[in-house]
Amino acid sequence: MRVVMLITSYHPIVGGAEKQLAQVAALMRAEGVEVHIVTRIHRGLAAREDVGGAPVHRVGAAGLPKPLAAAAFLAGAVRRAVALKPDVLHCHSLWSPAVAGALARRLTGAPLVAKPMRGGEATKIAGTPFGRTRLAWLTRAVDRFVVISREIDDELAGFGAPEARRVFIPNGVDLSRFEPADPAEKARLRARLDLPADAPVVVFAGRLTAQKRLPLLLDAWADVRAAAPNALLLVAGADRSAGADDPGRIDPARLSAPGVRALGHVEDMPALLRAADVFALPSASEGLSNALLEACACGLAVVASRVGGATDFIETGRNGMLVDVDDRAGLCDALTALCRDRDLRVRLGAAARETVARTYDVRATATSLLALYRSLRLAA
Repeated sequence: MRVVMLITSYHPIVGGAEKQLAQVAALMRAEGVEVHIVTRIHRGLAAREDVGGAPVHRVGAAGLPKPLAAAAFLAGAVRRAVALKPDVLHCHSLWSPAVAGALARRLTGAPLVAKPMRGGEATKIAGTPFGRTRLAWLTRAVDRFVVISREIDDELAGFGAPEARRVFIPNGVDLSRFEPADPAEKARLRARLDLPADAPVVVFAGRLTAQKRLPLLLDAWADVRAAAPNALLLVAGADRSAGADDPGRIDPARLSAPGVRALGHVEDMPALLRAADVFALPSASEGLSNALLEACACGLAVVASRVGGATDFIETGRNGMLVDVDDRAGLCDALTALCRDRDLRVRLGAAARETVARTYDVRATATSLLALYRSLRLAA
């Protein structure tokens, strides 16, 4: 079986969607599935190369204004997908990848799977010119929507996607790479990473974009430090904002405030998470955060916004804490409680690991997707 994945960016550009696809593609290849990845070209990257054993095809044109770049990617993605003669097309996002997939489906007859990336994606499309027409067309063209959160499922239902074509397959995490550290190993990791031996360590990991609400976390952190003066916040992620006026831009001075350490891009996330105690994700919107799943798998107590897939498995006081979006006081209270109470964070972290191990193993994600592909091929 040949599966063509369409996604706007891929390795070496690394975010949650790219990491999830890389993991799933590797597991599928181990089952004998031929996986091709079609993505947008970027300066300095080859148009065709193997990444982790999977052929990556970069299409479009680099350096064009955004509308022209989107059109070039769309045209190139359709041409390449058709040329690859897929058995299944799988599009990551309802934006240009899904449009390219729907056009390629018409030309190849291959069944089409579409995965919205986060809650609010369909609603944002609906607000663009002809957006509702596009969604209605996609609803007819897509054979199955893969939904990673109940929030996304409800949103798609509201735009007319039939229940029979919405399949719940959440993201997964590699439980063999992300697992809790015992006390001795945690001490060794802290020494290697130059972290304090006894202080509570909180990690934020993700792209430094407006959606992630890092400025809100930094505001709340000043109050957390007043109650837990030895607490340390580690910020893992690169600033990819466009300029000084970009709403996601972080003033570098804020990342060197007392009790804050900016790490930039981190290659060995398992080691960082296993050395930490708490994970904070105050995003305004999410699908199902890979970073959140990884933190839970490592046994960290988590504080997350009440959005996306977090609401499907986190229960405040049992296996984590949920706070409202943009609730600085609630975020501060949750982090303060965890920084001041070691027993609480250990208990919540252990329960988070148990939940993720039971329900969010990436091997189960890959198995469910393969079963979906095979059923669609049989029905075609």
